Amino acid sequence: MTKPLKINKEHSLNDLTSVAETALPLAKQILGRRGFMQLELLSSWTSIVGENMAQYSLPQKLTFPKDSHSDGCLTIMVPAGAFATEIAQNEPKIIDKINVYFGYPAVQKIRILQNGTLQDYLLKKKPINKMKKTVVSDEEESYITEITKDIEQPELRKVVAELGRAIFLQRKKQE
Repeated sequence: MTKPLKINKEHSLNDLTSVAETALPLAKQILGRRGFMQLELLSSWTSIVGENMAQYSLPQKLTFPKDSHSDGCLTIMVPAGAFATEIAQNEPKIIDKINVYFGYPAVQKIRILQNGTLQDYLLKKKPINKMKKTVVSDEEESYITEITKDIEQPELRKVVAELGRAIFLQRKKQE
């Protein structure tokens, strides 16, 4: 038998809440850890890969080897054409960004799936809001900037800053 699904609080017409507030706990219970990671990946796709790449790509599914929660394979759907080449060329960067976001090596490889009908969907999609999801607070970002300001190499400074953001994000998830 399956366990009954529970919502954290009672709702009435006088106490309206967002759909996400109600749906995310339910989705987490239904999908389990792996499904929740896919939901998290989908909802944060733009902040992970950037606006340009998110305009023509869509994470489809994340699969893991048996009895593992790491070294998965992410299937990304792109429209037919040069978009697949762009994703393939940026595969190491995408994998690094996803793993930094989750705080562990969740993805090891990317599988590219070309879909001609996806182009119509992506072209009709509304422009992405310029306000990006803030992963860390302004105070945390200031702290990261302060401790990385003395690093002379720009790439190393960027990677250390991303690591700092991942640590803050992981702490927030554990709370």
